Amino acid sequence: MIKILFTGGGGAGNEALWRLLSDRYTLHFGDADPEAIDPNIPEDRRHQLPWASDPNFILKMTELCRKLNIDLLVPSVDEELLVLSRNAEGLAPTLLFLPNTDYIETMLDKLSMIRSLSENKIPVPISRTLVDDLNDIHFPCISKPRSGRGSRGVRVLSSIADAMSLKLTLGDMAEKILVQDKIEGMEYTVQMLADDTGQLRAIVPVRIDIKRAITIRAETEAEPHVIAACHSIHQAIPTLGCYNIQLILTKEGKVFPFEINPRISTTFCLVVAAGIDPFAIFFNQYQGNDIIPFEAGIKLRRHWTNFFKTRS
Repeated sequence: MIKILFTGGGGAGNEALWRLLSDRYTLHFGDADPEAIDPNIPEDRRHQLPWASDPNFILKMTELCRKLNIDLLVPSVDEELLVLSRNAEGLAPTLLFLPNTDYIETMLDKLSMIRSLSENKIPVPISRTLVDDLNDIHFPCISKPRSGRGSRGVRVLSSIADAMSLKLTLGDMAEKILVQDKIEGMEYTVQMLADDTGQLRAIVPVRIDIKRAITIRAETEAEPHVIAACHSIHQAIPTLGCYNIQLILTKEGKVFPFEINPRISTTFCLVVAAGIDPFAIFFNQYQGNDIIPFEAGIKLRRHWTNFFKTRS
């Protein structure tokens, strides 16, 4: 079977990926903190990974991939994406389940992502940095770091006075903070899957019902406005591999993407549960070039399980 290694193995969706895919692929999960990996995953499939900041990160990842004979490496941690993508040749014969390097560079910076979409006539929320003129921003608004994940540093600014106070507090770092119109509506996280030529093969919208940094409750939904908008985004800025679009659908049916994550998300497991095999897409195992249908109405409900172990 094809051997796959997921980084960020302690992520919320990985035990589900193990249950859903371990009969089709040989799965391994790695994390800088291997204790974070779900104990339901067998011990011989859990691995210690270096931090992305480790000077020997690529060397250690290459050694592990060769030791395990990994065919496909699936990164899920933002800090790893560029360093892995830029060193793809050194990781060979292991392949990377990622978009193009230039795509990753653009999308990891939320301001450059917004500008890229806007230049391609894709509607986006009004977005500025904290040092820009904020006269066209509507309050209350959202402020967040231009780079980051898991809703870290996201806050609501009630007024221009709040924005100026935050700017004063941050000093030289204020340019790294994005200020963005707060669009009202339903939030979706959409998994986008393209083959190794950049041909889009699957669009799976997931309506978010409860979110606390990560998605807690959600449901796959074939929402036509969302699907059409995401198809347009891929046509405007195509890439290969897998990425995730976060967006708001307003009551009027308008779609506003506010983040694009150039990697799998924590709802990646819901895509598999809805009948899509992302790795079969990557390895061109589906026939034709049409968009692959998924099962709508598949619900995700996340709960916590407590594990106990004795001292060794």
